[in-house]
Amino acid sequence: MRIDAHVHMHGQEKDSGEFMKRLEMAGFDGAVVFSPAPDGMLGPGKTGTPKERLEKLMTYVKGRDTLYPFYFLDPTDEDALEQVKLAKEAGVYGYKIICSHFYPWNPQAMEVYRWIAEQHMPLMFHSGILYDGINASGKYNRPCEFEPLLSVAGLRFSVAHVSWPWTGECIAVYGKFNAFLKRNPGGKAAELFLDLTPGTPPTFRKPVLTDVYGNGFDVEQTTFWGSDNVAEGYNWEYAKRIRERDEEIFKELRLSEKIKESIFCENFMRFMNNN
Repeated sequence: MRIDAHVHMHGQEKDSGEFMKRLEMAGFDGAVVFSPAPDGMLGPGKTGTPKERLEKLMTYVKGRDTLYPFYFLDPTDEDALEQVKLAKEAGVYGYKIICSHFYPWNPQAMEVYRWIAEQHMPLMFHSGILYDGINASGKYNRPCEFEPLLSVAGLRFSVAHVSWPWTGECIAVYGKFNAFLKRNPGGKAAELFLDLTPGTPPTFRKPVLTDVYGNGFDVEQTTFWGSDNVAEGYNWEYAKRIRERDEEIFKELRLSEKIKESIFCENFMRFMNNN
């Protein structure tokens, strides 16, 4: 089984049947689907109230066992805790956050993360440069800004795009999390996963993956893959092309078949279910 672990909804989607066909053409059996973003987060325009965005998500994935709904929220909203609770009741598998105007360690946001950790649910972050128009938002998404999350006991969270262009910093931060858990087996700390979804331009891709898998850290169970695609009009040709490109790089890096298989399914399942 293969999962595209990074697909966005924009709110205009009608039915997931065509999406499932396009996933299959790209070589995938399922996908993580993010609800529409909060109003104005990724550009001008209204995407609906939290309740409306959640309803769109759950309607879209209904009856699709291999579509995994994640609710997209702004944890600095006054009602953020109410939103995550409502989403859990609706049946989401996890949560999605982009720090577009706040640092990951924002005190109010940290309270939301603690609640998510208590529910044993996963949290997916954007990380790295953010193409959101004229906003100076990159500073909020540098890997080192995620260091304080280490203190959130039991949190499983991922950072996407290997934080491009700060990929070296991302791997260093991952190493810190990895080292703490090694020195403190069963310790009450967060676990960091690396979402390999491209953000890295083609010329950077092989060096980045070489650094991820050649740094000596335990990454075999904590890396998974996505395309950063959209549900409506899912570009299956693009997804297939970049998947095959990465598979060629994995082959050149001499990753075992087990590791390659885990990147496209098993690691995400562990991230999602804590298996």
